Amino acid sequence: MLFSLLTWLAVACLMVFLLQEERRHAERKAEADALGVSTLLEARLAGILQRVQSDLEHLTLTLPGEAYRADAAMNWGVRVVRELGLRSRLFPEIAGFLILDASGTLLYAPKGRVEGENFRDRSYFKAFANSRGGGLFFSEVQNDPLSGRPVLNIAAPARNDAGALLGVVVAQVDLTYLAQCFDSVGVGASGVVSLRRVEDGSLILRRPFVPDLVNRPLINHPLQQQLDAGVRSGTLRMRATLDGVERIYGFRRVGEYPLLIIAGLASSDYLAEWRHACLRAGIVGLLVLLALGLALVRVLRAGAREAEVARRLRDSEARYRTLAENSHDVIWTVDIPTRRYTYASPSISEMTGYTAGEVIGQPVDSWLTADSAARLAREVDLSLRRIAAGDPAASVLVSELELVCKDGRQIFIEVVASYLLDEDGVARSILGITRNVSERKAAESALKESNRQLHARIEEIGRLQVALQELAVRDSLTGLYNRRYLDETLEREVSRARREGIPLSLVMLDIDYFKRVNDTYGHQVGDEVLRTLAATLSADIRAEDVACRYGGEEFLILLPNMPLGNAMQRAEAWRAAVERLSIAHGNFRLTFTISLGVSAYPDHGKTPDELTRCADQALYKAKRDGRNRVVIHYD
Repeated sequence: MLFSLLTWLAVACLMVFLLQEERRHAERKAEADALGVSTLLEARLAGILQRVQSDLEHLTLTLPGEAYRADAAMNWGVRVVRELGLRSRLFPEIAGFLILDASGTLLYAPKGRVEGENFRDRSYFKAFANSRGGGLFFSEVQNDPLSGRPVLNIAAPARNDAGALLGVVVAQVDLTYLAQCFDSVGVGASGVVSLRRVEDGSLILRRPFVPDLVNRPLINHPLQQQLDAGVRSGTLRMRATLDGVERIYGFRRVGEYPLLIIAGLASSDYLAEWRHACLRAGIVGLLVLLALGLALVRVLRAGAREAEVARRLRDSEARYRTLAENSHDVIWTVDIPTRRYTYASPSISEMTGYTAGEVIGQPVDSWLTADSAARLAREVDLSLRRIAAGDPAASVLVSELELVCKDGRQIFIEVVASYLLDEDGVARSILGITRNVSERKAAESALKESNRQLHARIEEIGRLQVALQELAVRDSLTGLYNRRYLDETLEREVSRARREGIPLSLVMLDIDYFKRVNDTYGHQVGDEVLRTLAATLSADIRAEDVACRYGGEEFLILLPNMPLGNAMQRAEAWRAAVERLSIAHGNFRLTFTISLGVSAYPDHGKTPDELTRCADQALYKAKRDGRNRVVIHYD
């Protein structure tokens, strides 16, 4: 009983240890994933802000001082408004530009605004009117009165050579566009992504969106305390006060801008697979406990029977025959020289169907099977030789044999034979006890079968875990690798390319006008387009290539050990193959095209973030230049 209990406790402790290790692994992976998502979004947002800063610096440096005078605005109006409109159209994240004079009066603005409106009370004007500082100023989140969308105003001052304020140039960043970027990353059903200010933690953008939290600062918050201490990036685990969900947060400051990107993964999402593993482990533990309990019951029962027999054998000689006559086990004696029965207890009739009179005088192997008879003869001869050699342990022999009953039934018997020695130490007879152990053998066979089935189930669970791990890195719709797998593989391949000095190319593509396909034909047709595109890509990639669904209708193909020129040819082949595709829908066939952007290591970047950003910019240029084309990243 103690052995069974200790065995089960050892198995249970091992399972608990493995589950704890699996949980810690899941939490470490969640921390890495949260930090990876924040890093990706930081790279995208930094690129957007760099473009905005470049535009603002260009406008403040190229506009002459007289263009900031209200009396000269009529002469410069057409040129400046055309320039502002061109830059707004080039970058979808820009809702528009505003140019104010030194008094805060609106001089130039997109169509729909009334020039002459005064903005002297706005924070982005006060920041430069009351000081001689430069750089960028990030305002609070405001709703644009024209579009009704939330915008983040980023302002830069225009000053003369003496440092006096000529005016202020304001870029209105469309937060709806940034929200789409946030929605493109996977943080799970209960995950969150937010953009906050560094100085006070006030909220700029959050997905899922909570309007009441916009512009609200963080007060006595652990994250803000880390920011005040100068921490630029890291992870934090806490339970959110808003919805009570426990999450692991990864945060990273956006370049040198006073902004912070935060990605939070909920424990209910990243521990879901671990909870399933706990359930499976509980089931396995229960099965092991039941199997050990059954074996223990059988062993205890067998031990109780053996103890009862031993107790009876130790009784006095006066009661021996009485006990023998009433025992369920068969007690017998055999003459060794003739090897014939000299006595058999009446219970032999109940066991075999033969009476004691029919047994006495018959050879000891009369009703044994041929194999059992041969084995018994060998064991008796061996025991006699050992006894003659002076081995006292050979005086007791335990055997399991097969016996054929009078009615033809075949049963398993256990024979305990004690060799009785005379005064000279010579074995003259055998005192034996025969017991029917057919039920025990059947139970042992059943237990072996249960153990076999248990091992088979454990192996099946192992195969299922391998399958689940494969599903965890595959996109369920297209069968391609998912974003998480790509992040790990891209980091590894960039390191290998740097270490071995081999080329590495990256192709990013998406479907042209895919939203129009969904809106016109429905999401089922859109899903079929995605699957068809995935199948086309998979049919024309090498074994070492990694094709993944990057998000929505975006795909990314990693091409290890492939120069930029070859990658361009591959991308063009994919574009042409997709252009030839035709998908049946009702009575007509649907066609579509793709745009592709190509970047390569080390020409365009030496880190995964740089390569991804360059490929994304090349894809953006392909879209802007008319779609259905392949564009290589340009500096």
